[in-house]
Amino acid sequence: MNGNDHNQESWLLCRAGSHLCALPLAQILEVMRPLPIEPLAEAPAFIRGIAVIRGAPVAVLDLGHLLGQTRTKPSRFVTARVGGRTLGLAVTEVMGVLREDQIGAHAAVPLLREAAGEAVSTIGSLDSEALLFLDKLQLLMEGVPV
Repeated sequence: MNGNDHNQESWLLCRAGSHLCALPLAQILEVMRPLPIEPLAEAPAFIRGIAVIRGAPVAVLDLGHLLGQTRTKPSRFVTARVGGRTLGLAVTEVMGVLREDQIGAHAAVPLLREAAGEAVSTIGSLDSEALLFLDKLQLLMEGVPV
């Protein structure tokens, strides 16, 4: 990212399997312990199912699985507001909040972007570890039933 791409945004830092991920804090509603999930028949493998969150059905995606990891037991759900809908993301760990100036980042090269998925706009680094910026959460909503 060059300095103007995200204008000093803040990011929620989380781990999805072995991937370190940054989610745009402006879209995050809350972080919570995992809730019961009702599986959906014939849903893509990255959709864990539907959870009732704050009285409403919310599709829960396995973020690690979506990024090519095997399914793991999530320790947290992160809910985000995406295009007027609420989306749940099952993650392995939530680590805190970072500002743009705390992170070294560069535009994702096409090969890496293809491997990581369309929702990954940038691949950066944090303490010598690759950091995937998922600031296109609306792309995760494609094909989500609820």
